[in-house]
Formats: sequence, C-alpha cells, structure tokens
Amino acid sequence: MFNVLAGVDVGGTRIKVGVADLSGRLLACEIADAITYRDTETFLASVADKIRLMVNSVSGSLIGAGIGCPGRIDFTEGRVVWLKSKLEFLEGVSLARQIGEQLACPVVCDNDVNAVLAGEMQFGAGRGYRNVLGMTVGTGIGGALVLDGHMVRGRNWAAGHFGYMSIDLSGPRHVCGNIGIVEEHASHSGILRQVRKALEAGEISPLTELLARNQELGLRELFQAADAGDALACRLASRLTSELSALVANLIYALDPELILVGGGLVTHRAGVLDMIRHEVEERIGFLPRGATEIVPMRLGDTAGVLGGVALAMEAVAPGEQLLHADNPNHGSAKNMA
Repeated sequence: MFNVLAGVDVGGTRIKVGVADLSGRLLACEIADAITYRDTETFLASVADKIRLMVNSVSGSLIGAGIGCPGRIDFTEGRVVWLKSKLEFLEGVSLARQIGEQLACPVVCDNDVNAVLAGEMQFGAGRGYRNVLGMTVGTGIGGALVLDGHMVRGRNWAAGHFGYMSIDLSGPRHVCGNIGIVEEHASHSGILRQVRKALEAGEISPLTELLARNQELGLRELFQAADAGDALACRLASRLTSELSALVANLIYALDPELILVGGGLVTHRAGVLDMIRHEVEERIGFLPRGATEIVPMRLGDTAGVLGGVALAMEAVAPGEQLLHADNPNHGSAKNMA
C-alpha cells in the first residue's frame, strides 16, 4: 500500500471527491449531484463512504483529507460558519472534525475558493509566486488571496468575498447584506436575474426565449448570443466585462498582487474575455507599467477544487513544512484539524 490524500470540492450543484498521491497526481475522481443530499448525516456519511471506496479502489492508505466548502469557514475548527445555498444544513457543522472521525485521519476544511487557490499555488499556475489573487467567475464570484506566501482569511473568516463588493449604489440588496454587488451582474446567477427582468419587460432575445422554455442559460449561451449580434446579450456581456474589469482594478489598487488567476465558467466558455479585461484594467491603472500585474487563467480546470483539497491535506499531515496555506506558522496544524 502507498499513502494517498483525498480532496473534496463542495458546490451548490455538484460535489467532487478525488484521491491523489503525495505528488498531487489525481488517481480517481467522482462527481455527485448536491441535490441528493438532504441533511447533515447523509452528507457526511456519503462523502466519507466515497473517500473510503476510492482509496480502496487504488489500493492506497489514506493519511489526510482536505475539503473546500462555500461560505465563511472557520479554518481552525474546519467549521461552516455561514452558508446560504442548497446546502444550508451544513451551517454550524465542523466538517473537518466529523469527517475526520469517520475516516480516522487528519482532515482540514477551508473556503472553496481558498482551496482552489491553494491547489493552483501548489500544483498549477501560482507555483513560484508569493502574492496572488484568485477569482472564480461562474454561478457566483468567489475570491481568495495569498500575501507574502500566506493565505489571508481574515479575523472573521470573511476575506476574499470579492463578488459581494458593491458596484451599484442603487442596486438591490443581496442576502450577504450589501447593495448592488458585482455578483448581481457579472456572474451566471446575475445574468439569469437580468434576463428574467428583460423577459418580464417583454424584450425578445434568444436568451429570453431560452428562459421562457426553461432551457439552460449560462455564460456559454450569453457569449454565443452576443457573437450572433443579439442586442440583449451584447449589452449584458459588455456590462459583465466592464464590471469585472472595475473589480480587478480596484483589487489591484488595494492589494498590488503580482499575479491574478481567473477561473470558473467565464474562462471555460470565453477565454478571450481575459484579454478585454486586461486591456480595460491597464486603462484604469495609469500609475503602474503595463503588465505589472499578470492576469492569467487558472490551470487546473475542473479538478481545481479537488486538488485544492489535496493541497490543504498536505499541510494537515505535514504542519510547518508548507506555510502557504496558513495565516501564521502555527495556524492549521494537524492537531486542530481532526
């Protein structure tokens, strides 16, 4: 038998579980629909069972696991502090402790985008950098931040929620409490809301027709309709690009990172949009030389969350050797994880 690590990527739609060797090579991966989980007990038992079966299938010996979960996550306890999604029943649950008890090994739990960035720093496009901002644009807009080689989580575990920043002072109030947040326009869920408004107003477009027929409508469909010259799609795509550019520029002014990694459905369905964002960001930031902050796509693709969990697990089993994912050298040792 050889030692393996498990990574879990908890999403509102899908939950991915994978097993990797100590070099980060993914040996097995499985995807489940989040809607199949109705309560905490079912969720915990299912995830633990999937990990055990996967470890057995590769004839490995599990020595640690890492979980990325949406919301505010108390990293020291691996506990879900705040979560508003289809998995709200996990709020208040220490995923690290309870799954650790079932697996009998160290388990760490962090915010899902923190985990994604950890994976990119360990195995992907962030290797060799120490000041990196990560952003995922898909159903929502998530963020994570590494400064001087350490993950920044904040006093209340709320750092990195870039999509909750306000960009429209007359916009609607979001469940997070803020008004006119970027996520209201520049994300999959934001596009859906805007197309619904256009449908209610009687606007005719391939997007409103898709919505009226209850067919899939996401970033891919938005850009396809924009390429075809649809007025609504062009308007929404332009606003998405402009608001993301403004957000990125604001973050550069605040944090001055050397690298910004962008992932999620935006990059999957329209990689070229990063060129437009780079151009507009450079126009907005005149006191830095062009290219001072690199803006590039994440590299790990659909396995980023799972490999992020693996990266977190590496630190859980070898505290002190990899300080990247801790706020300080003593934060996140294995004794706090399980």
